[in-house]
Amino acid sequence: MSEGTDHVVSRGGVDIAVRDHEGTGATVVLLHGGGRAMDDWRRVTPLLTAAGLRVVTVDLRGHGASGAALWSWPDAIDDLAAVIDHLGLDDPAVVGHSLGGIVAALWATRRPRCPLAVNLDGHTNPTGPFDLDTGAARAAEQTMRGFLDAEVRRAGDPALARLVAELGALDLFATYRATRCPLVVVQSAGQDLEELLPPEVATVFAAYRRGFARELAAVAAATPLLTVVDVATGHDVHLEAPGRVADLILDRLSPAGDGSRPADR
Repeated sequence: MSEGTDHVVSRGGVDIAVRDHEGTGATVVLLHGGGRAMDDWRRVTPLLTAAGLRVVTVDLRGHGASGAALWSWPDAIDDLAAVIDHLGLDDPAVVGHSLGGIVAALWATRRPRCPLAVNLDGHTNPTGPFDLDTGAARAAEQTMRGFLDAEVRRAGDPALARLVAELGALDLFATYRATRCPLVVVQSAGQDLEELLPPEVATVFAAYRRGFARELAAVAAATPLLTVVDVATGHDVHLEAPGRVADLILDRLSPAGDGSRPADR
């Protein structure tokens, strides 16, 4: 990870670890995925700072060097607002991977002056929609819910149980439709997550990916501020293709500020 200035932002009794990589250009806040930490951005951060952007990385609550805390979407959003206020950032772009990407999408529904929000392959619980007929879709949902419930019981971790419940309660398509600023959703084409699942669950997950992509395309067609970008990587887009991620951000935060959206490289 490139050098920077470390900060601790306290909100509601929870310390949030922050690193300001500084810079004089447009500002972007980077949020990692579930179970990860700010170091996840080590391959993207130098590319952005070299281009003149001010980059701020954050450990989400309950992750990395931040304080232990149960997850909730309102708390995550308020933590982000506290970080931005503490550093005096002026309407930064917000880019997140996986869990952090969902936070970025929620941020976009609340901050119309945000110049850009990006969700890198962030999904809620994969319990639908499925690219299956009605009967098969019901069976697929039962299979996936049973798998998730078993994994939560096996882990015996209240924090994980809370996170899975919060993911299950969020309507991600409604979030996308409600965006108030330019929002880019990056979806990966790799099958790395399916390879980690039992065969019957992997089959269901593949049907979920197809159904989700179909619904997302329909939502994007009806939502002018929403752009969907497909990539040929696995879930860890920012680690597998850091240059592509950096270009996606830089193209949309170009100094021209004309609101255009250059073609993805």
